[in-house]
Amino acid sequence: MKIKELFKNIEHSIEHGPDDIDVTGINIDSRLVRPGDLFVATVGRNADGHSYIADAIARGASALLLGSDQGWASAESNAKWSRTVSDDIDPDVGWNLSLNQTVVISRDPRDILSKIVNRFYGDPSGKFNLIGVTGTNGKTSTCALIDHILKKSGHRTGLIGTIANYCADEILEIRRTTPTTPDCVELGEIMDAMVKRGVDDMIMEASSMGLKMGRVSACDFGVAVFTNLSPEHLDDHGTMEDYSESKAILFKLARQAVINADDPYLDFILERTTGKTLFFGINNSKADIKADELVFSEGRISFDASYKDNKANITLDTPSEFAVYNALAAIGAAICSGVSFDDAVAALNERIDIPGRYEVLVSGDGICSIVDYAHTAAALENLLTSVRQNPAYERIISVFGCGGDRDPSKRAPMGEISGRLADYTFITSDNPRTENPSDIIAQIEDGMNKAGAKMEQDYLVIPDRAEAIEMAIGSARPGDAVVIAGKGHEDYQIIGMEKSHFDDREQVRAVYEIRSKGYDR
Repeated sequence: MKIKELFKNIEHSIEHGPDDIDVTGINIDSRLVRPGDLFVATVGRNADGHSYIADAIARGASALLLGSDQGWASAESNAKWSRTVSDDIDPDVGWNLSLNQTVVISRDPRDILSKIVNRFYGDPSGKFNLIGVTGTNGKTSTCALIDHILKKSGHRTGLIGTIANYCADEILEIRRTTPTTPDCVELGEIMDAMVKRGVDDMIMEASSMGLKMGRVSACDFGVAVFTNLSPEHLDDHGTMEDYSESKAILFKLARQAVINADDPYLDFILERTTGKTLFFGINNSKADIKADELVFSEGRISFDASYKDNKANITLDTPSEFAVYNALAAIGAAICSGVSFDDAVAALNERIDIPGRYEVLVSGDGICSIVDYAHTAAALENLLTSVRQNPAYERIISVFGCGGDRDPSKRAPMGEISGRLADYTFITSDNPRTENPSDIIAQIEDGMNKAGAKMEQDYLVIPDRAEAIEMAIGSARPGDAVVIAGKGHEDYQIIGMEKSHFDDREQVRAVYEIRSKGYDR
């Protein structure tokens, strides 16, 4: 696509070179630039793309998009850049005129990147039904349930989320630089692949930072889903106000919205919603999709779901109230996507396994371990409360830690929650990164002590996660539940700058294997 077509009706200026050159690709990572690409210099958390212009040129970029906010429109800054490439500088213009690149200037390239990528790929999100799911907890599970319902109803689906990117049952091998919502360029590639594979619906987790940074600002959302909101990612957002405003961006972009009517942020989200609305809730007469008569049994929860004049019973293999909310949200998204209530219910009554979400592993001698991704205070409280409501369990043994170099404000609250809801807790490490694990654990202990928990009597500190899991299972008796929270589907541990393989589920199975053979490690 020619530069002038790519930037048509988008605020920019051409500082150097022709506007009729062809761009054959777009990249924000100079290492991935191929001949003919447009290199977009964005400013991120850890790097400024303007520092890598020379590298992009060396790899064959045919055009550069730079930001005026970084001073690249001034001759002085341009001359500094030019000297990193060549001494052949026109002092009046500043650009190295011996180069063939076209140089485009925008106030902030990130602001227009989504529009550019969307145009380059021919508006892919307008060629299928795009469903965005946002909230603090439940995004992955809700997306998986929506995907399952739509597939069972004959839709060809794509899924972008924390666990993987799928088209039908095929994993898309596209490079991921973010754990949830892809950056604009990756998202464009993924959506283009979805179009080529003929998807009817694409379901996507929409993270707060993905929304705030404009990664989906040019996307055409058919449905937006709001699960819930509680403090999280405050290290990135600074305030709860910024975090919640970032989440709310999704509801300004969608034609239809499915909203949790029981969440305290209901009115906040509703005020920022521009499309048609559908509400869900538990025992809430104002909700369009309701659940009542919740019954917990061993390993399951059943409830009556209703929508308009339709009513049916649903049984889920995840015995928790939050699983009910996820199911109601999925029904709402499915109805907005043309699926009948009855078909949605029928699909939900099948067994649906979601990796690392309330994943139950039982040993031969009756020890139950539950692996879950819960890594916020609200998620941990929901998880432990749900396990507590299951009559099959005698005691609850909790194993968890908190991530390093991430929001420290949740550490003490999570400790307080485990101290209050678990019978015994093993405090351990969960991606400590460059922080001292002992410092993170000390903050968790502050919360444990607030709940009245005492060292050894109520909890132990075992920084090595594998050892903590082994000791927790070793301390359990038949009928106990060992709840291992925080990592879920993740298969790595980050200590310092080193990322090594680690999977909670593999650790559990290894301990079970040792127990079955009757020896200690």
